[in-house]
Amino acid sequence: MKRTVYGILSLVLTAVLFLSSGLKSQSGPADSKPRETYLTLTYLCTSNDSVCLTANLKVYKKNGSLALMNATIDFSSGQDENFIPVGSAPTDQEGNASVKIAVGKLQRGKDRMIAYKATFAGSPKYYKNSAEFRAEPAKILISFSSVDTLHYINLTGSRNDLHGHEIPLSKEIVNLHVPRLFSLIKLGAVMLDEEGKASFKFPGNIVGDSLGNLTIIAGIEDNVQFGSVQAVSRINWGMPNEYRKSDVFSPRQLWTPSAPLWMIITLIVMLSGVWAHYMYAVWELIMIRRSSKKDKPIL
Repeated sequence: MKRTVYGILSLVLTAVLFLSSGLKSQSGPADSKPRETYLTLTYLCTSNDSVCLTANLKVYKKNGSLALMNATIDFSSGQDENFIPVGSAPTDQEGNASVKIAVGKLQRGKDRMIAYKATFAGSPKYYKNSAEFRAEPAKILISFSSVDTLHYINLTGSRNDLHGHEIPLSKEIVNLHVPRLFSLIKLGAVMLDEEGKASFKFPGNIVGDSLGNLTIIAGIEDNVQFGSVQAVSRINWGMPNEYRKSDVFSPRQLWTPSAPLWMIITLIVMLSGVWAHYMYAVWELIMIRRSSKKDKPIL
């Protein structure tokens, strides 16, 4: 009877192993299919008549997306289907690949727009993908002026027509920022007038470096026609940041070898409490042992 039961169990186990191996063999080709990719293209037009194109390539996974590194991205520009290569670059660890190109000789459409394209050719492991963007080149220039004790940031926006003549960039919002360590501080926003000009009164409470130097960033952001347009300039209108010796070389700070007194006192109190509990536990064990000896009956 036992042999019969063992035989049945062995047959069932063999069938289960066979079915599982069959399922694995069937799922093998499905798992070997190329993965889906996701490609985006961002556009930035600078003040020196050049365009910076940045493509980001990611791979879809079950638990989200993952940046694809060392993948070659081909950039091109043109109209309709007539795209001309303008450069290529590999993706970094964040999946970004960038090229900078001059827009002076790029072909424009009748609407003055230039089409850009980023292409990933694909591989046996990943599907190919592409992304396109269209924008009209524009330019912003920054200048500075002072009247008595007041400082002004002067902006001039322009674009070129189909004949290459420069015309004002009017009725567009330009945002002004000052970069900081991890973000940008917004100073304000102005609208360009009919002549493509605007002025902004610089606030006097912005801290710069030790000499008061500041970086001013003026830009049009995510515009339907012009995309992102940016200009960068520097001026020494900031409040000088005086690094005092007591601030930088303070003997007891969180970033110095010597910890602050409050931290030392807190640590001593906590460790004293812990060791006090240990000593109390040892004392209790000793007292229990002594009491057990006293209570032990004598024969």
